[in-house]
Amino acid sequence: MNHLKVATVFLLLTLNCLKVQAQPSNEYKAEWAKIQKLENAGLVQDALTEVVKIFDAASKAGYDGQAIKAAMYQMKYRNIVQLDNRENNIFYIDTLIAQSKAPITNVLQSMQAELFHSYRQQNRYKLYGRTQLTAEVSSDITTWSINKLNATVESLYKASLQNEALLKRTPLNGLDAIIEKGKNSRHLRPTLYDFLAHRALDYFMNDENDVTQPAYSFIINDENAFAPVSQFVNTKFISRDTSSLYYNAIIILQNLLRFHQGDANKDALLDADLKRLAFVNDHAVFNDKSTLYINA
Repeated sequence: MNHLKVATVFLLLTLNCLKVQAQPSNEYKAEWAKIQKLENAGLVQDALTEVVKIFDAASKAGYDGQAIKAAMYQMKYRNIVQLDNRENNIFYIDTLIAQSKAPITNVLQSMQAELFHSYRQQNRYKLYGRTQLTAEVSSDITTWSINKLNATVESLYKASLQNEALLKRTPLNGLDAIIEKGKNSRHLRPTLYDFLAHRALDYFMNDENDVTQPAYSFIINDENAFAPVSQFVNTKFISRDTSSLYYNAIIILQNLLRFHQGDANKDALLDADLKRLAFVNDHAVFNDKSTLYINA
């Protein structure tokens, strides 16, 4: 499954799960059924034409979820009809972002980050030998250095967590009916903020993504990283390298744990805290971390 298909599937499933306040309910069922028949018959160009019609109608009527869904199907079909569109479709999301509002914008940013990251992973050996230009402003991703790709991915994941208050009050209604998930795990990701924060954490916690590090790179050497939640969330971790993946992971963990600190149901809090403790145990550099981990 290529990087476009993976992220497209993620977005379509997610958009179908969101129930945004005051969102109109037109689902264009007849139109989507027609499109599915065209796709099944191999008439992709005709399906693309019909999807554009839904996009135009939904955009004018204010059906945001359907408009974005139609836009993503445009990307899917454009990728099939024009084989050179895979990289261009990553940038096509910029157009969607410019036309959307939160929380749809946040979902798009998270998805675009995933697309850029997937592109980097598939082309990493080419990228390692590429010289970084002084100023990289080209929209041609095939000319980008690995540093520019990394910076873009990091920026998008951070942006996907903006509008924090809105994300925290946006539930993932209907998610279990669409995505096959682990048994009794829905309560671990109760809001869109949880969903997007954990997606960002999966990137920032991965040491494979930390390709280049400055001499003053962030090191987890503060024992408060293992402290109880109430102490951890109030600890000020210092870093000259604010782009450090691990530093950003710590900050997101603090925000996530602070969000759930007062929950009556502690499941989401405990799940995030276990993720925090395992991460610190894997990457901290102080001598007695095994003891601190056991006692945490």
